[in-house]
Amino acid sequence: MFELKNRMFLSFLLLFPMVSSFVRASNSETIQFKENKTDVGTFVQIPPGEVVMGSENGLDGEKPVHKVRITKPFEIGKYEVTQEQWQAVMGNNPSHFKGADMPVEMVSWNEIQDFLIKLNAKKDDGYIYRLPTEAEWEYACRAGSTGDFAGGLDEMAWYDKNSGGKSHPVGQKKANAWGLHDMHGNVSEWCGDWYLEFYYRESPRVDPTGPISSEYSYRQYRGGSWNSPAENVRSASRRGFTMTFHGKDSGFRLVRTKR
Repeated sequence: MFELKNRMFLSFLLLFPMVSSFVRASNSETIQFKENKTDVGTFVQIPPGEVVMGSENGLDGEKPVHKVRITKPFEIGKYEVTQEQWQAVMGNNPSHFKGADMPVEMVSWNEIQDFLIKLNAKKDDGYIYRLPTEAEWEYACRAGSTGDFAGGLDEMAWYDKNSGGKSHPVGQKKANAWGLHDMHGNVSEWCGDWYLEFYYRESPRVDPTGPISSEYSYRQYRGGSWNSPAENVRSASRRGFTMTFHGKDSGFRLVRTKR
């Protein structure tokens, strides 16, 4: 009887491998997901799963706290896009703090769209490169955690208390449980979504992609930066800025999905 049950369980895992990945993705322990190295950085394969978005400790726009399901796998940059990677595509470097391995900054949401158009026209590897949705971003940032931060703040983030008033080369701080660096701090990261302050009151609970428009034409801005206080680098902290805004702390991270 015991052998029969074991055979049935093994058959279930073989027939439904995505169920196994889905369960593992919600585990807060360190998980070594597969990584793919490309000429625009290293990408970490993130499986489908669930994330509890929002916070009772933050602003009204972070409420209500709610569970979201991500049903499709995606790959996200292990690091923020660097100045060297931006220069290779765009032929310029708009950053204030210069360094090939430092995150590109002083880039607006609109300028990133130009970068993505050129990158996707150049690449022929079977993938579409884009910005993450807000839900994908928080899912990846939390990496199974449920608190304000995905680990110890000072060991994971460059923020106003330890940055020395500037950004730093990517990957110097400790990664989260899924191997992603600088999800807290260093430079803030644009997402693809429109920003609406009280979107969580009506957002879908499965694969949300943001509101259909924004009152002030704001786009989502996540993660906080070297210039941010601790409360603004929390996993749940969310802000919006105009699509033409670019600052010394505004950067981004790539996502890629199969065409």
